[in-house]
Amino acid sequence: MQNPKLLIDFLVDSYDLGGTSALLALNSLFILITQYNLDYPSFYPKLYRMLTPDLLHTPYVPRFMAMLDMFLKSPLLPAYLVAAFAKRLAHHALQAPPPVIIIVLRLITNLMKLHPSVKRLVHRGPDHPAVRADPFQPDTDDPAECAALDSSLWELEVLAEHCCPAVPTVAKTLRKPTDEILVDLGLTRGHDVIFKEYMKMWKKDPPLEFNEPLTFDQSEYADVFTF
Repeated sequence: MQNPKLLIDFLVDSYDLGGTSALLALNSLFILITQYNLDYPSFYPKLYRMLTPDLLHTPYVPRFMAMLDMFLKSPLLPAYLVAAFAKRLAHHALQAPPPVIIIVLRLITNLMKLHPSVKRLVHRGPDHPAVRADPFQPDTDDPAECAALDSSLWELEVLAEHCCPAVPTVAKTLRKPTDEILVDLGLTRGHDVIFKEYMKMWKKDPPLEFNEPLTFDQSEYADVFTF
């Protein structure tokens, strides 16, 4: 298309509709902002508003998370904005299915590596006031007013006790010192892949007895069984 700016009104109206229409308009709007100097200051607040618990149960999660990972890579983003997305992702992950939780945790891992100023959310200990009384306001749709930067990611402690073994493994790595290499989100890992990986841990037969009996001596059990 010779003049992509002709689509600005159409894409903005689609973005304002929310739901699937907004999801389809996201990538095109971001291209217009970054490559064609479109001034659209409400892009990130509306993106933050789209991030709901219901979204994490839709088939569009991989597509949305891939775009969200791309949108939040800029080092020019303010710390409060990145912290708001990280906190809201962790908060909604408590209600998400295991494959989505793993994607969310890996996305938060990338945010911590790209934006060191928000690492304080992870390293605040159990005695910190933000852990005892979380100031985060989950019902606020404005990332500037949700107080995420004053909060902590205590949700990681809850996810570290998740029943799915793959979730605690990823959750615990967020607290360990890591390199600056970004991790793959694993967008194609569904329930079936996680189940197969878990079953590989039990591929060997469990030991039942040290010495396998070769015969069955009926006389030893004559007083118990009648043959």
